[in-house]
Amino acid sequence: MKQTANLTLLICVFLCLGNKAQAQVFLKSEYISPSKFKDKNGNKLRGKGDLKTIDGGIRIPVCIKMDENNKPIAWAIALTGTYASLGNKDISKDYATSEILNAQVGVMHVRPLNEKWSILATLGAGIYTSNLDKISGKSILGQGGILFIRHAKPNFDWGVGVAINNALGYPMIFPSFYLDWRLGGIYDFNLSMYDSFQLSLSSQINDNFKLSIVGESKGLMSAVEKDGKNMYFVSQYGYAGIQPEYKIAKDLAVYATGGVSLTRDTYFQSRTLKAFYKSEDNYPHFGVSAYFSVGIKYGF
Repeated sequence: MKQTANLTLLICVFLCLGNKAQAQVFLKSEYISPSKFKDKNGNKLRGKGDLKTIDGGIRIPVCIKMDENNKPIAWAIALTGTYASLGNKDISKDYATSEILNAQVGVMHVRPLNEKWSILATLGAGIYTSNLDKISGKSILGQGGILFIRHAKPNFDWGVGVAINNALGYPMIFPSFYLDWRLGGIYDFNLSMYDSFQLSLSSQINDNFKLSIVGESKGLMSAVEKDGKNMYFVSQYGYAGIQPEYKIAKDLAVYATGGVSLTRDTYFQSRTLKAFYKSEDNYPHFGVSAYFSVGIKYGF
């Protein structure tokens, strides 16, 4: 099921605390240009659509101290949110909604177990809705989990754990995975996989300017009622592009991305255990589109 990544642990964009005892803030806006809509068999249907999002978050460290191995023991509060506007034209309501709001708040704790292992625990709740005028209790989901992270090498971390949420109306436990791989040199390579799949190849042109090739796969979801049934609406998309980044102050940077969105799936799925574990080879989707985004970040 494609939306599982959104329902595992609280979306921890601030997973890597390092030894920074300062807040981290980001704000980003995305635009995916209009493209034709196709059914799960690839047949073109009437209509087309675009996607506009505003994505933001803040991580506030409550307490950070270092152990004898200079690894952090930290508590933090995290708040993240995404609002998406789906500009659907001549597309049946059987395939898409017009907006999505995903917002999460939670507490995060990370501490080392020894030189090679750390543990990350999260507990929080989120709103996942497509009806901002009437937010019901069915769109509020509790989330939490524990992740054991192995620091295999200075540039390579991996982790496994469990996550719990009430996505189906009752508590369920799922496996959780984490991967972070970094390579330095003339070019910096980074591969990260947790709440989304992220890939980048960067070159530091000078002290203030960095140029990167980036790719990411991400998703949004909302709890909806359709034909008298409780369902989820899912929008899953990915992009690849060129990203220049300019540092305007010590901890403050702006960036922009231009590239292509290869596909954008949109579909409804029943809020049942059977549907949760069912995966299709293909889903109704939009075609190839231009992708643009701009953002600002502090403390990263």
